Amino acid sequence: MHNQNTISIAKIDDADEIMKFIDNEWKKGHILGISKDYFLYEYKNKDHLNFVISKNQTNKINGILGFIRSSSDDNATVWTTMWKVSKSSGSPMLGVDILNFLRRQGFKTVMSLGINLKTEEIYNYLGFNVGIMNHHFVLSPDKTVFRIAKVPSRICVKNMNSTSTLSYKLITKSDLDHLDTSRIYLYQIPSKSDTYIVNRFMNHPIYKYHVYAITDADQVLAICVIRPVSQDRSIVLRFVDFMGTNEVFALLGQFVHSLLDEYEAEYLDFYSHGIPIEYIEKAGFLNRQEYDDLIIPNYFEPFERKNVDLRYAYEITESQEDVRLFKSDGDQDRPSII
Repeated sequence: MHNQNTISIAKIDDADEIMKFIDNEWKKGHILGISKDYFLYEYKNKDHLNFVISKNQTNKINGILGFIRSSSDDNATVWTTMWKVSKSSGSPMLGVDILNFLRRQGFKTVMSLGINLKTEEIYNYLGFNVGIMNHHFVLSPDKTVFRIAKVPSRICVKNMNSTSTLSYKLITKSDLDHLDTSRIYLYQIPSKSDTYIVNRFMNHPIYKYHVYAITDADQVLAICVIRPVSQDRSIVLRFVDFMGTNEVFALLGQFVHSLLDEYEAEYLDFYSHGIPIEYIEKAGFLNRQEYDDLIIPNYFEPFERKNVDLRYAYEITESQEDVRLFKSDGDQDRPSII
């Protein structure tokens, strides 16, 4: 017999039950199951929540799919997050029904980051584009001991001799009001904005993001978002978002080396999809996936000294070559424990 499930966009009143579901069905002690403030920061949208939920005949939640919007526009891009159906739901297709409900909501495109192999198979079956993100890094030329990365001796660290005329500046919310950033958001799907940067990075209640404007003669050419992470008496830099042209990315070598120096960091790493490899290499980055015995960790809470391939999926759009994905998209760069 087919169970009768009701699928809808969650309301604010559903928050406690969704959090309970996350704690019981997703992971005990997960920050989104125990911190209501953080849950609402991530998912509140006026009087609704950015969650598709399924309720069974007794009105209990038996499936969830979270999503994060790239903007408040009706046709924003959304990244799916926690996708989980209760084992007791008795509906093998319920997860797909929930996803298809989200796809019918009129968003520009649906994307997902950090998916597992099983989920990748489902997205593949539904006709999504799937793959593994690129993972690049730059080692500090000043370090001989690496506490966080595991670096084989054959990797040669080069100093950067750049003739780039670009400058960079750490910016705040009030700086954004005075900078003309309109052009830097035109080069990618999903499209982002100053509002996105303020909400996603500057207002983050837990993580401290450092937002840099890359300029040339006072013209803003790009915005780069960095998150420093401390571990084992050492610091690494996660380069989590970039807005600007590929050509400008290719000129970031000097900027990256200046940051490594400034923070006395071991290395800077960068997960991406959509920026052509040759531009990333021009900026002096090496490809982590080309070295067998190298480790550039991704998990820091708790810390795990291992490589992680981040898998992505997105609905195929008309302008597919403009699709870009970075570490902070969706829910890949967020705390999982308090």
